[in-house]
Amino acid sequence: MRLKSLIIIFIFSMTLQLFAKEKVVETLLEKVNQASTPQEKKQLIEKLKVALAKKNKKAREESNAIIKAKQKVPIKLFDDKVLDK
Repeated sequence: MRLKSLIIIFIFSMTLQLFAKEKVVETLLEKVNQASTPQEKKQLIEKLKVALAKKNKKAREESNAIIKAKQKVPIKLFDDKVLDK
């Protein structure tokens, strides 16, 4: 029972973190749209660029990790007929 609750809490916290990261980008985008001065817009756009660059870098690292993991998976299944001989 304790393990189940621990797993549920872990999954819940991970989903909250994912939604929070999405909210940061959306909030910055809304602030850019609502900015009154061009200087303020420029600063917010720079923050938005940094946030999107971080998000893109993380996504690229995750995709590279998935590609490397798939390369390690054997293409052919193990044939146990060789062991029988």
